[in-house]
Amino acid sequence: MRIPCFRDRVPGPLAWPVLGAAFVLVCLAVPLCWTAEGSQPAGPARSVASANSPGVSTPGASTPGASTPGASVVSGTPVHAVAVVNPATLPAVARLDLAVLRSAYPGVVDGMERGTDGLLYLRLRDGTRLVYDDGKKRAPREAREHPDVRTMLAQIYPLGPLTPAMARPASDFNPGRRRVTALFKALYGNSQAEVRANCVKVNFDGHEELFNARHGAAAALARVAARIGALLPAHPGWARVLRPLGGTFCWREIAGTDRLSAHSFGAAIDLNAGLPYWRWERWPETVPAKRLAFPSEIVEAFEAEGFVWGGKWDAFDLMHFEYRPALILKARVLAGQVKLPR
Repeated sequence: MRIPCFRDRVPGPLAWPVLGAAFVLVCLAVPLCWTAEGSQPAGPARSVASANSPGVSTPGASTPGASTPGASVVSGTPVHAVAVVNPATLPAVARLDLAVLRSAYPGVVDGMERGTDGLLYLRLRDGTRLVYDDGKKRAPREAREHPDVRTMLAQIYPLGPLTPAMARPASDFNPGRRRVTALFKALYGNSQAEVRANCVKVNFDGHEELFNARHGAAAALARVAARIGALLPAHPGWARVLRPLGGTFCWREIAGTDRLSAHSFGAAIDLNAGLPYWRWERWPETVPAKRLAFPSEIVEAFEAEGFVWGGKWDAFDLMHFEYRPALILKARVLAGQVKLPR
């Protein structure tokens, strides 16, 4: 393990007594701060946890301190459901999000519960509880790296053809980049092996690509491919966007982070990897024009089947389309295009 302060800078003579005292204090403090398992802080447990962290419980999991039946564990704290919440009594945003998730992923979401910690939880049919709203006000980075379910769905995806205004999105406007990893695992598979077993081959522009068959993802991509394929002969210029194809399923972390990519779950496809991407684009000032030049028919074909396009993000990723039916459905409901039972 690299410790930059010691490898990169040699402490001066006056610094050694201070460092020595600090070392003694740390050694004395460690036994007081950690449990015997060495994985959770002792003392008052945190009552708030991100759904991207160990604050997710799965039935049957053996967790110290969670011996009471019906308890969900959030950061080491037993959390008991006070009661299932009647959707009609939920705040409007939570009520809409629950309806959207139930419609986008039939048979997955059971409902909402209020825990003894006062937090609102999303309960899945398998008994897993995810924090829906932990009450935190998040900075953009925190919202991206550790969202609760409410935060994941908060930014409304802009439907329809790109306009000049949409080609210059607001800072940190990235609907679809916030992902609750625990929910993705519940939807598509808990491991690389599970996800791969759930994938089937989909023919996209002449390539057999693996895509997750669960919750309609692979079927949706197949319909996108058929729609684009039917239009392609009349639009030979689309080849510069479609080819060479970047790929679909690949169990990996997002570049520069420790978070799993949507590609890990077989729920995203990259077109031509040479298209503008925020991490390596040398001329970002040209990106608005490139967004507008992207074939709108291709974007429409994907959005019609529940995919969001990274070309509409501030952190632009023009090659990237991701299966996010809940985000698309929520945008349609708010636009008055669809009505859902709540």
